[in-house]
Amino acid sequence: MVFSSPSWVPQIPCEIPDSVPVGQFALEGNAKLPPQCGGKPPFVCAITGKSYSSKTVSDRVDFLSRALARELGWSPNEGSPEDKVVGIYSWNTLDFFALCWAVHRLNGICLPLHPFSIVPEIVAHMKNAKCKVLVTCQSLISNSLEAAKELSLPEDRVYTMALPEGYIQNPEPIDHLKSVDQLIADGEELETLPPLKWEHGRAKTQVAYYCATGGTSGKQKLAKISHYNFIANVIQACMHESYAKSGRNEIAFGAIPLTHGYGLNIGHIMVYRGDTYVITPRFDMQLMLKTIERFRVERLYVVPPILAALAANPFLLDLHDLSSVRDTVTGAAALDRNVSSKLHQLRPTWSINHAYGLTETGVIVSLTSPHDVWHGSSGSLLPSFEIRLIRPDGTDIENLDEPGEVYFNSPSCFVGYVGDEESNKNIFDEKGWLKSGDIGVFRTSPKGYPHLFILDRIKDMIKVKGDQVLPRDIESVLLSHPAITDAAVIGVADELSGERAKAYIVRSKTVMEEMDEDDLADEIDEFVQARLHESHWLQDRIVFLEKLPKSEAGKVLKKELRALN
Repeated sequence: MVFSSPSWVPQIPCEIPDSVPVGQFALEGNAKLPPQCGGKPPFVCAITGKSYSSKTVSDRVDFLSRALARELGWSPNEGSPEDKVVGIYSWNTLDFFALCWAVHRLNGICLPLHPFSIVPEIVAHMKNAKCKVLVTCQSLISNSLEAAKELSLPEDRVYTMALPEGYIQNPEPIDHLKSVDQLIADGEELETLPPLKWEHGRAKTQVAYYCATGGTSGKQKLAKISHYNFIANVIQACMHESYAKSGRNEIAFGAIPLTHGYGLNIGHIMVYRGDTYVITPRFDMQLMLKTIERFRVERLYVVPPILAALAANPFLLDLHDLSSVRDTVTGAAALDRNVSSKLHQLRPTWSINHAYGLTETGVIVSLTSPHDVWHGSSGSLLPSFEIRLIRPDGTDIENLDEPGEVYFNSPSCFVGYVGDEESNKNIFDEKGWLKSGDIGVFRTSPKGYPHLFILDRIKDMIKVKGDQVLPRDIESVLLSHPAITDAAVIGVADELSGERAKAYIVRSKTVMEEMDEDDLADEIDEFVQARLHESHWLQDRIVFLEKLPKSEAGKVLKKELRALN
């Protein structure tokens, strides 16, 4: 059975553009907005209040592309895109998208590098992508220059982007490196570049971004996301949200690295539909709360740990005036239904919307709509998205409420991985459907619409005496215990059962703090036994940690927990 979006989701009313870069598409969409929707700056700095209008962004793209063309010897319609790869290793800045779109203007490819990456990861990705140019920021200079040295990259191919003045304490001197601001000033004096000449269909094959993916449970790969993939997903998300938004523009705060697929996707969507994105270099809870009050932020783009922190510390919600907030959108990791429900009780006027997607799907697959919120689900499918659920024997599931591996079909699905033919062969089935590696199930919401629930990763499933145990089922019970603030479950070898569940737990500092670890472990084990089948029991397999290892997107790095055994 092929699952698709519910009847209320508006379908895409036109052909998806296939002959323009994604940045040009977003800026042209912004320029075509009616007067009552346009005029708002796409980007605002949360720290300084500095903003860029869409005209300013367009000009900076133009000037920067002229300067880069002269600096690097690139021309828009000459040379292979694979030879024009620019690495972007930076915290969020106002010029992040201007830089990306300037590279695209030159028919190049952007390689976003997560700011938490260590030097060996930077070097590996740049080698794999054949990247010969790196743009960084002040606080990441040391790693950038070390990586450049290992790659034999001359320092005149390392550039900098400015962070807000005063943000960096004791900044390193970088006067010898040319900045994006300098390039833009130079570009303003240079001749206009010839226009890109793309035939129809070019955007489907032309790669826009090499995005790192797969780092939570195995080695990272670089996913090739085409301009068409991103354009398709921008339209899909906007059509899905148009049902509840009714064309209304919003001021939003993004606590997501722009180098992450989720952050890239949000930025393109917001420019296209005329929203304002209030940007901070990196997440800070106090700064976020102050920003909401200062700019009257209406929507929060966050990861689940941020909502979990708000739900666990309600006093934070009263430190500032947050009355402007209408909804939150989470993605990049699972949102526990207990967290969602608790936050809804604390802030009933907030719509808690969860999104699901993969870098490989470019990015969003499903999204909660404010008119059909169901805590614990990942919402409804976007238009032009199709899903099949596949049993372990390879047959298709034909019913609701039966879980299986999620397979995708969508114009937003990626091109493939960089330099990894084995993965490219295995990621698609013989019919061209993209395999997710996730276990999902469709259920009917109280309002009668199909919702997607993501249950777990296939590789994280635990086989106990031949039965499949989902770690998330155990984690959900653990997180409902008042003395537990965070938890993750993995499978470990067991002589009698094959595998058994083992839990890593972060305990509350205020609830049951008088209990020693042995007594609390016994209490938690009994708590689980009273609620779950014997195959889910933990017994003496409970370990307390100060914190769980997580990616910047909030995903628990279970490979690091497995390494502890």
